[in-house]
Amino acid sequence: MTGITLNKEAQKITVQNIKGSMMILAGLIVICASTPTTSVAAEGASSHYLPGAVGDAFLAVPPEPGLTAANTFWYQTGGADTAVLEGQISLGIDLELFLNLVSFSYTLEHSVLGGRFTVGGAVPFGYAGLEGSITGPRGGSLSFSDDSFDLSDIALIPFQMNWSAGRWSFKLGESIVAPTGGYDSSGSDLANLGRNYWSFDTVAAVTWFNPDSGTEISIAPGIMFNTENPDTDYQTGTEFHLDFVFNQFFSETFALGLRGYYYKQLSGDSGVGATLGDFESESFAVGPGVIWMPGFGNSRLTVLGKWLHDFSADNRFESDYITLTVAWKF
Repeated sequence: MTGITLNKEAQKITVQNIKGSMMILAGLIVICASTPTTSVAAEGASSHYLPGAVGDAFLAVPPEPGLTAANTFWYQTGGADTAVLEGQISLGIDLELFLNLVSFSYTLEHSVLGGRFTVGGAVPFGYAGLEGSITGPRGGSLSFSDDSFDLSDIALIPFQMNWSAGRWSFKLGESIVAPTGGYDSSGSDLANLGRNYWSFDTVAAVTWFNPDSGTEISIAPGIMFNTENPDTDYQTGTEFHLDFVFNQFFSETFALGLRGYYYKQLSGDSGVGATLGDFESESFAVGPGVIWMPGFGNSRLTVLGKWLHDFSADNRFESDYITLTVAWKF
């Protein structure tokens, strides 16, 4: 194939990695309190980390200056063998989650520390459905089914820095999620779209792109720190996540590739609400992805899609994830 211009195509797609940094924090914000066993760890068998959400291409390439907007549809279906919900031990939970995330980012024109400086934010809302059984503190058990449509926790990027050198690009950024989503700890609602605690995620990324062959490889490691949920006295441990991307461009407007992530909780959950003890979760997924940038006119539209399948999930929801993003560079 003919060579692909990095500045034209890669910077155009970086709308996704800006949006993805926000999605990490805005996404899996379902189920109030918990710990997952083959799924137990992190409150509710999940956390503010959204698998594969760092992006679909050019994770570290500096974005073009100006305003970018993106809308992402997120679907997850999965299950956890054990989780603590609102202080009650829960067995056999099935989850279905639909999220819509509206995100914006702005990149300065002038250089900062030799690179590009970006700020942004994301507002997620959607539907969560849960089915399972609860075993109470006295050993009684009953089945439950609950759903919710609400605002989820808003995410902010106070800074993101990107640098490039030849075929290599680098990124360092910070994301913050605020507990703004719908949340009820009374026990009447179990399928909450808010998690009721703050998270702070430091993410780095490296991208290698060969414009002659159209081949791109990116990796993005990150560390997430969580505060305690004041209503459940439950604190999810420190989390490590690594997202990876491989893309092969067959033209300047179309690419196919692989996406994946690895997640591991570095420290156990703590607090009075962690009734199942010091559990740590771990999961791994891989799946296909597609990129399409319409070639008509001077289009600044990008469409990205992927499917991830968990091949391993310990103490966490074992899930399938499908995402579709439509992004526009103003």
